[in-house]
Amino acid sequence: MAETILEVKDFGIEFHDHDRPERVVEHVNFTLQKGEILGIVGESGSGKSMSALAIAGLLPRKKLKKEGQILFLGEDLMTMERHKLRCLQGDEISMIFQEPMTALNPTMKIGKQVEEALRIHHPEISAEERKKRALTWLKNVEMDDPERVYEAYPHELSGGMRQRVMIAAAMVGNPQLLIADECTTALDVTVQAQIIRLLLEINKTEQVSVLFISHDLSLIRQISHRVIVMQLGHIVEQGDVEQIFNHPQEEYTKKLIAAIPQVEL
Repeated sequence: MAETILEVKDFGIEFHDHDRPERVVEHVNFTLQKGEILGIVGESGSGKSMSALAIAGLLPRKKLKKEGQILFLGEDLMTMERHKLRCLQGDEISMIFQEPMTALNPTMKIGKQVEEALRIHHPEISAEERKKRALTWLKNVEMDDPERVYEAYPHELSGGMRQRVMIAAAMVGNPQLLIADECTTALDVTVQAQIIRLLLEINKTEQVSVLFISHDLSLIRQISHRVIVMQLGHIVEQGDVEQIFNHPQEEYTKKLIAAIPQVEL
């Protein structure tokens, strides 16, 4: 039986920025197994990215109420002490963000940014070993010239190359959970396909569990083992890819699938 990496139990988020509280996620329940890719799909405002940020521990603590449990390897991230949570962030739990140009520091060379998780979480590793691991991962994400990329700045790379850098930076610490939040949105379809293929290869070779968030059902279908469909902060349906795409039960899921463009040649 596969090991459960992540278990989300009756999770909810409520913002208190305004006079009236705004509930953006409610009664969310799901699990993620070791080596599994779980796709979360839904329209903008469905709560998928908000849930991902909560799992990564990146939501603000003020003006925000969270309910339920987020169990990572059996430990509740919701009640975990801050210093212990920081030890997990970027090490055991890594995240690839939607727009690498804003996520990467424009004044810092790529190599230093890829190494950052090792520098923060593994100070026992020498500078030489950090560079070696960074170059290895730049090669793993299929950079043609890892040494050149290591010394480059973000503006010297294309959008697809920057997204590969983000994947290398997320994987350099050998995380158990990788959260990919709309990580192909700003890329053209050819580069999207390359990134999907790369994530599938990493999932297979490293056995890392992946939470893949997207509004694009075509991408979700290509990469996921199981799928969660969200609407207005709720999970409306979940199941394996075959079940969701070939035998959807909910009207909202059926409408999302019907909206996938059909290309006729």
